[in-house]
Amino acid sequence: MIEKIVFLDDDGLAASTRLKRPACAHQWQQYAYTRPEQVLEHLRDATVALTCSVPLREEHLRQLPKLKMISLALTGRDIVDVDYCDAHGIEVSSVPGYAANTVAEHSMAMILELFRRPAAFTRLMRQVRDGTAPFRNIYFDHRIRDIRGKRMAIIGSGPIAMRLAGLARAFDIEVLFEDRGGKRTGADCRPLNELLQTCDILSINAPLTPETYNLIDAPQLALMKPDAVLVNTGRGGIVNEAALIAALQADRLGGVALDVVEHEPLHPRDPLFQLLERDDFLLNPHIAWSSEDAMQQLMDRAVDNIDAWHDRHNPEKRMRSA
Repeated sequence: MIEKIVFLDDDGLAASTRLKRPACAHQWQQYAYTRPEQVLEHLRDATVALTCSVPLREEHLRQLPKLKMISLALTGRDIVDVDYCDAHGIEVSSVPGYAANTVAEHSMAMILELFRRPAAFTRLMRQVRDGTAPFRNIYFDHRIRDIRGKRMAIIGSGPIAMRLAGLARAFDIEVLFEDRGGKRTGADCRPLNELLQTCDILSINAPLTPETYNLIDAPQLALMKPDAVLVNTGRGGIVNEAALIAALQADRLGGVALDVVEHEPLHPRDPLFQLLERDDFLLNPHIAWSSEDAMQQLMDRAVDNIDAWHDRHNPEKRMRSA
């Protein structure tokens, strides 16, 4: 069987990424991006959809009877109505764990910036050069703190959380994990409220689920130390953003770094943008996953998932299409 494979959003790839083609016999079509109103047009005859970020909801899927497989170039599967796919024989694959190192490194970089402030001091030097900040002998404009001996609380237990824990321990940071309501046990696990009250760093590296939605809201933020920092490279929606804005503006946190937000892509009028002038606030456009190395691994495995699915359902000898 020749698969009709449609890649919905190749603008999600860096220029350095080499996109290989599946080994199974196939026809290939790709688009720079697919808006919601274009999903049906682009996938009308497709048997396989490959996507980096385009949501595929039930209202689309029920109108695509030929679609048999969705390969997500993502860790999770929350952009697809998986229940509908399971009920109608559409296989959904993702690439868990591909970005464990790169997201953990990005989390650590954000933590270091919030504690050490090298980028903030670089901005200050630009202001000195331009004459908008005074030239002085020494500068104490931004607070600098060591991370050695601090306590990090991690919400999450997957490969990214484990890699981050290893990096943090290399800096002599004490690492503890949220116990997931008692489901996780061990000497390094603590109840969430205890961690919030005692941690210097709160790192969120968990998926968005009904249980984690708004897990960190105003009451939880109120428990945290006023100089603790919060870093979210997991999923937007785990933190209530209105409560987070209020806490930071009231100086009830020592810093916030977000690589993910609840509504992506972030609209220019989003309330989070009012924090951008603060040197204790970092906002990235969901790029922690996108190192050149990780992106190449991601796309290779997303294509391999297509071949693996095809082989399970078509045991005849594979052919590479011209």
